[in-house]
Amino acid sequence: MKTLDYTLMALNSFRRTKSRAILTMLGMIIGVASVIMMLSIGQATERYVLSQVASFGSDLVTVSNGRGDDATAGGPNPLLKQTLRYDDWKRLRGQSWVRQVAAMYISNPTASANGVSHFVQTVGTSGDLAAIYDSTVATGRFLDDSDVTAYSRVVALGSKVAKDFFGESDPIGQTMDIGKKNYRVVGVMQHGGTKFFSDVDTQMYVPFTTLMRDDGKQRFTALLIKTSVPSLSQAVEDVRISIRESHNIDNPTGDLSKDDVKVTTQADAMKRAGVIGTILEVLLGAIAGISLVVGGIGIMNIMYVSVKERTREIGLRKAIGARGRDVLLQFLIEAIILSIVGGAIGIIIGTFFSWVGILLLAQYQGGWSFVTPWNAIALGFVVSSGIGILFGFLPARRASGLQAVEALRYE
Repeated sequence: MKTLDYTLMALNSFRRTKSRAILTMLGMIIGVASVIMMLSIGQATERYVLSQVASFGSDLVTVSNGRGDDATAGGPNPLLKQTLRYDDWKRLRGQSWVRQVAAMYISNPTASANGVSHFVQTVGTSGDLAAIYDSTVATGRFLDDSDVTAYSRVVALGSKVAKDFFGESDPIGQTMDIGKKNYRVVGVMQHGGTKFFSDVDTQMYVPFTTLMRDDGKQRFTALLIKTSVPSLSQAVEDVRISIRESHNIDNPTGDLSKDDVKVTTQADAMKRAGVIGTILEVLLGAIAGISLVVGGIGIMNIMYVSVKERTREIGLRKAIGARGRDVLLQFLIEAIILSIVGGAIGIIIGTFFSWVGILLLAQYQGGWSFVTPWNAIALGFVVSSGIGILFGFLPARRASGLQAVEALRYE
């Protein structure tokens, strides 16, 4: 018999047992959809992380607390020993090879104005942050370095913060309480979206010296530096030397384990993000793969039941001349069709829900984008077909091995 004949027989069998065919495919549908969704979201997460890291350009150098050779200290971490201080910012600010340098200290005090009161992420920083973030002032001005040195109580508001506290009125010149201290609004920022995993529209900016004094702190979290040095590796070394001088660290050999800060570039951050993205995809793919195996076992079990139910049919076919090979191909093709159809439906469902999920994420936080996960689709199709062959072979072989006389006697 030709393959087309076996296929038509399989379709007729499915037509007679619609419920069983649907239940057989259900495990495969769920498994393939899980693979598509997991890998698609994993890829979207990796793209989002890389885009956030790359948004600051390739000439950004980050100085954060932690030992110099500690690979985990690549970003601001308040749990590490705090060593960065005002003198570090002041020294770097005076270097000819530094274009911009911004200190970072983050707090979450209660802010109040016009009868509205709630927690707002408050960034203690300096005047260069707007240039580093590529942020634009809508009205008024941003902070400047004189605000830092004078410990001024001034604040620049993110666009959403300004609307939350002042509505449609002009906030410039008005006052608000931040952590029970009175601040004067000097500027409102334009809509900026997400910068380095934070929604800048929900933040407000005050001089880091003022905020640290209010919080009783003497150390800040990080320094963001834009350099004019053509070689980024040379810029990193220049920053390390400057910090060593500021911290009185005797380290002529450049032993990073002796440094009390970590100096990294965007290339370092992108490399870490890529590794994290790969690990995430592997883990999510492994979890989804379990669903595929479970779906394959379901196909095998139901095919075994089908063989048992159709024992007399198999005996009749063999009695009129069908060979064991014919019966084997008949049941194997049924399993393959079920797997491929289930896989195709799973691909459609998984792709659709991945698109919806990423669309919802983008509504709450900008920067997320959906790209059709062709590698996941190809993987889902190949695996679903392979599972049909793998898990369908044993029941098909059992059917082909039945003897005609014994099968016809089966009740």
